[in-house]
Amino acid sequence: MLQRVRDLIAIPELRSRLLSGAKGLDHNVRWAHVCELPDPTEWLGEGDVLMTTGLGIPKAPAEQQAYVARLAQAGIAGMMIGEHMQAPADISALAEQAEALGFPVILTEYGVPFAAVTRAIIDANQQDEFARRGALAKVYESARLSIQGLGLPALLTRLQADIQCHLYLVSMGKFTPWAPGLPELPSALVASLGAARQRQGGHQPMVRRHALPTGEALSIELPSEPGCLLVVSGTRLPDYGMLHHLTAVLGLEVQRLQAERERRLRLGSELLDDLLQQRLQTDALLERLGAHLPGVTLADTVISAARLPANGNTWEDQLRPLDECALVRAQGQELILLHRDGLQEGYSAQLDLQLGSSTALGQAQRGPDALREARLALAHTHGQRRVCRYAQLETDTPWLPRTPDEADRAFRAVLGALHDYDQANGTYLLHTLQVFLEENRSWVNAAQRLHVHKQTLVYRARRIEAISGRSLDSTADVATFWFALQSARVLGVSLQPR
Repeated sequence: MLQRVRDLIAIPELRSRLLSGAKGLDHNVRWAHVCELPDPTEWLGEGDVLMTTGLGIPKAPAEQQAYVARLAQAGIAGMMIGEHMQAPADISALAEQAEALGFPVILTEYGVPFAAVTRAIIDANQQDEFARRGALAKVYESARLSIQGLGLPALLTRLQADIQCHLYLVSMGKFTPWAPGLPELPSALVASLGAARQRQGGHQPMVRRHALPTGEALSIELPSEPGCLLVVSGTRLPDYGMLHHLTAVLGLEVQRLQAERERRLRLGSELLDDLLQQRLQTDALLERLGAHLPGVTLADTVISAARLPANGNTWEDQLRPLDECALVRAQGQELILLHRDGLQEGYSAQLDLQLGSSTALGQAQRGPDALREARLALAHTHGQRRVCRYAQLETDTPWLPRTPDEADRAFRAVLGALHDYDQANGTYLLHTLQVFLEENRSWVNAAQRLHVHKQTLVYRARRIEAISGRSLDSTADVATFWFALQSARVLGVSLQPR
């Protein structure tokens, strides 16, 4: 069985000799592949032998040294150059760097086809194929158990044992476990994945290799679930074929869990809507709530509200580890949660959102009041106070309303005429005002966000001033507008176009 670089050189019919890097002759050989690209490490990895005519070898000595350093850092077993082909005439800098790094550089006679090298490795690795088939049979036995309800954490554990590697299933972006119960990604892998994402640009390989202090890792996105990344690390990584079998098995389980999660979110959202629209009595609420959040009581259940950013819905992925202990409903840019009291800080940190929370729900009829309390508490949050409870409104923001009645009076006094005008004429002046102030009175940015011409925005601003009797050029009036808009959010007044 061919295992080392020295075994490859020892095959007489390959007519190969060592140029430099004798210290690496005991490197394990897994495969040999031709690559003429400037950076073969995108396609080859640990245990692979790079075969090249020399086309991709740079001419400058410093670039030759960097070229070899990249190959060695990626864990490539060695490099085989065809003599008298397209390599630069002077590769002494490459040879010196390879010798210093213990990276074998092999010269192969012109008449030896690279296919002969590949065939030699195939013939020597027949035993590996038997082992691979055994591992593949174990993988699909794990898949069968998964269909019968094994569960994702247990499935991942079985697959690790099947292929003798560490497996991690994480969300793209923060590289956190995709679901509760899955292992955390080691810090070295997080750093390597993060660096790879920063270098992204143009077309990317389906499977990425990541160099680690000891060995390397592979990562591949699950085709069935964009944003879900499989990371594999270990002393002997699976080949691409086995990797795709793993993604197929895990993809089926992830899709099943995602469908169940979407069903749970939909039913929870419907229950929350029934509560807020006062369609439920307390007994009916408790019965349905018990199916979603077993063990909760209305005495320790609260409603929380958060404002979603205007640039996306990434909160859905961020909420995945927590959504089994809350009912969730998104209304425009408002996120409403019903959950056990005491989880507010965790939700705020997980979602990276400021959160306002009501007092205990107590009974079904208090749903709308609890939501108003949550909105009012949300209005009192800021950068240094990311979670605010209605019961703690003795606050450092005394200029904001403290009760729903105060919020209603402030809104009607400042924005009541605009609201009535929008309702009567089907216009969106309140929404325009909100966006204009959120964009710090930038005409260009606000017009882009509203998808209107700048002159249209100017016309709307003049209508706002005429109807409200206040000027958008006055700091005092702008501050009054802003505080009144906070009151509108407390009251749940919809400012979005229908």
